Amino acid sequence: MMKQLIPARWRVQYKVIQRSTADVFTGQRSRLVPFSPMDGSQLQQFTPQVTIAQPIPATTLSENKKHNLALAIQRLQNVVVQPGAIFSFWHLVGEPNRAKGYLEGRTIIQNQLKADVGGGLCQLSGLLYVLSLKAGLKVLERHPHSQDIYTDATRFAPLGSDATVVYGYKDFRFKQTLAMPICLRFELSDRAIRAMLCAPLPILEYAIDFQRENVDGGIRVNAVRLLNSETNVEVLHSTVYQTKQAELAEA
Repeated sequence: MMKQLIPARWRVQYKVIQRSTADVFTGQRSRLVPFSPMDGSQLQQFTPQVTIAQPIPATTLSENKKHNLALAIQRLQNVVVQPGAIFSFWHLVGEPNRAKGYLEGRTIIQNQLKADVGGGLCQLSGLLYVLSLKAGLKVLERHPHSQDIYTDATRFAPLGSDATVVYGYKDFRFKQTLAMPICLRFELSDRAIRAMLCAPLPILEYAIDFQRENVDGGIRVNAVRLLNSETNVEVLHSTVYQTKQAELAEA
C-alpha cells in the first residue's frame, strides 16, 4: 500500500538513481557506450555483417509506434561500440517522455495490453537481442515478456526473441566481446524495420533458433545456437511464457 502512495514519477526516478549507483559500484558506468555517432569519414569503413528485418504490424497505434521508433533510432544510429564496452538501451535512448516528442503506443503493463507514452520500443530492443545472439555478443540483461499475447498468425517475431524494456526498471544490455569496433544501423519504412550490426571486417554470424515445447500453463522457449547440426545446440536462454491472453493480440 505504501508503494502505491508514492507517485509513479518518483518511483521511476528512484529506480534510475538506484541503477546508476549500482553501475558505479560494479564498474559498469565507465564502460557504458556514450552517444557519439560516427562522422562521414568513418561511415564507409563499417559495412553490414548481420541483418534482421521485421514487419511492423498495422494497429490503431502503429503510426505512433513508428514515430517512437524513429526517435529512439536517432540515439542508436551509427554509434560506435568499442571492444569491451557495455551497450545499454536506456543509457543511449534516455527516458521516452512527451517532452522528447514520444507518443502513446501499445505496450504490456501488468499483463495487460495498453497504450502508454513511448510504447512500441520493445520491437527495437528485441531486434538488438537477436542481433547480439547472432553476432556472439554477451547478453548481460534481457527481460522477456511474461505472456505470449500473439498467435502464430499475428506473430511478427519468433516467440522467445523478445526483450522488453521499461525505463528505470528493465534494460537491455550486452557486452561487446568482438575484437573490433561495431556499430548499429537501422532502416525504418512504412511497414517494416531493418536492424544491422556493422563492422569494418567480416564477423562470424551464428545460426540461432528458438525451440518451443509445451509445459504446464504455457510454452518454454529455448534460444539456442546451432553448432554443426540442428540437434547439436548450445542453449543460450530459456523462457517460459504464459499463454492465457493470446486474444490481446487482436486488440
